[in-house]
Order: sequence, then C-alpha cells, then structure tokens
Amino acid sequence: MMKRSLAALALGVACLAASAAVAQEKPKFVYLTQTGIDNSFWQSIKKGMDDACAQFEAECQLIFTTPNGDLQKHLQNLDTVVEQGVDGIVTVIVNDDLYDETIKKAVDKGIPVITANVDDSQGAAGNARNAFVGQDLFEAGYVLMKGLYAKIPAEQPVHALLGLSRPGESWAEARIGGARKFLDEVKAAEPNRQISYEVIDSSNDISVTASRICQYVQGKPETNAYVDAGFWGAGAGECLRDLGIKPGQLHMATFDLVPVVLDEMKKGYVDITIDQQPYYQGYLPILQLAMMKKFGLSAFDVNTGKAVVEPKDLEQVEKFMSMGVR
Repeated sequence: MMKRSLAALALGVACLAASAAVAQEKPKFVYLTQTGIDNSFWQSIKKGMDDACAQFEAECQLIFTTPNGDLQKHLQNLDTVVEQGVDGIVTVIVNDDLYDETIKKAVDKGIPVITANVDDSQGAAGNARNAFVGQDLFEAGYVLMKGLYAKIPAEQPVHALLGLSRPGESWAEARIGGARKFLDEVKAAEPNRQISYEVIDSSNDISVTASRICQYVQGKPETNAYVDAGFWGAGAGECLRDLGIKPGQLHMATFDLVPVVLDEMKKGYVDITIDQQPYYQGYLPILQLAMMKKFGLSAFDVNTGKAVVEPKDLEQVEKFMSMGVR
C-alpha cells in the first residue's frame, strides 16, 4: 500500500513539473520589415517591440532585410518563418499582391499575422492578415501638405515638389497621394492663386534624395515647397545651403522623428514633420499577439496617429527621443 502511495505521489509531482514547464514556455513572435538595419526610424519600433516582449515574457525577433528594400528577400524571410512555425507574426505589406499567398498560408496554419507600419492598401479586403497597427498614410500626407501650405506667404505663388521615395510601394504612393489631393483641392478653391506641383522619384537613399532635390531646384528656382514621403528629404539641407538658398525660401515637410530631420528643423530648413509614433507600432502588435495566445482574444486595428511636430515642439520631443520612444 505504501509503495502504491509513493508511486502515485511521484507521478503527481512529475505531472506538476511537466505542467510548470509548459506554463513557463515562452511564446515566440517574429517581426519582419523590408528595410535595412541602418534605418534609424525602426529603432523606436524595436524599442516598443522589446518592451512588450519583456512585459509579456515572449521570445521575439526583429528581422531586417538585406539588401535594404529587397522585397523578394523580405518575402523569402516571411516564407521561412511561416514554414518554421511561430506563435505570431508581425510584418509590413508594401506591395498589395506580393505577400497574399504567404500570409494566407500562415493564417490557415493557425499563425496570427498582424501588419504594422504599412498595410495592404485595401486593408482586410486585400489580405488575410488579422489586423493593422499603423498610420492612415493617405490622411497623413494630406495633413502634412496642408500644414506646409499654411507656411507659405499668401501673396506668393506656389510650386511644390513632391518626393515619391519608393515609386510603386503603397506607403509612398498613399502619402504623396494625400499631398496631391490637398493641392488639387486648394487649386480649385483658389483659382486666382498660381499653384502647381510635380512628382519625382526622390529615392530613399538620403544622399541620392538630396542630390535630386537640389538639381530640381536649380532647374526650377520658383520651387518653394517640398514634401517628402519619408524623412530623406531633410538630407538636402546641406546642398541647399551650398546653393545659397536661405531658410524659408524652400519650405520643407517630412515624416518621422529622426536626427537629420530635427537638425534641419533647428537650422530652419524643415518646417514641419509628422510623427507616426513608431513605438506604438512595435509595442501594440506584440501586446495583441500575447493576448491572442494567452486568452484567445481577437486582433484589432489601431491608427497610430499623425502627431504634427514643428520647431516649437522640439524641446519636448527630444526629451522622449532620448528615451527611444519617439
């Protein structure tokens, strides 16, 4: 009888130990982007991801793409993660058709997929992903152009250059599309003011972008507004100074809070930028995946906003940038 009791006790202890081991097993989440590791904007996303993973005791990995912007390599990385099997995936969708099959495969296997930063332009109607966490890109482009337009003296004609950083990629097309919509509306509303604009491939290489902006301005010196689909346009500050262009002659608007944007804002060459609050884009997808894994909750869309930043806001913004959250 004693032997049976001891055996039962041993079995019970073994079962408890096994249950504890299962309970302590960390969920595994993978975050993928099409950009390279040297993109300073993504460090705030990584900070948000790392904080959420620590809070929810998850094992997480952020996979950058080499070479930067190679969509086929990004897709290959995504395919590999799906085949290996994880508890959840966060990724960007910068091409409406390229990722459909792989993301559907993941969802069909029971792996939840949340898109962040950039979504299919058709949202849930265009892709099987569970939710999107990021900015309304078209609206942000509209707001940015509206804010920059207000900086140009009312007596001046307007000729705007719009920098399409990555032609064909949904995030760039949406932002510049929003800027174009505002300019088209204001042209119709103010027929007596001379308003024109041109869209160019401005690149997402900061030195190439700078060169293309300055070459354009040399050829069309009437240009007095520039809107970039990202932050790379701020790199033109140096060559604009070399051309003798003073602060306020070319009003510039960009996206994101990165050092080059803030430096040029202090020098008077960037008038306005929009912070899409990337910390949210790193933190909230992991929070959702953790709750889906732990409690079976569903995912939900989040608009991370369009926080407008101007020179008057720099002191407060820099405080939070030093913390890595903006």
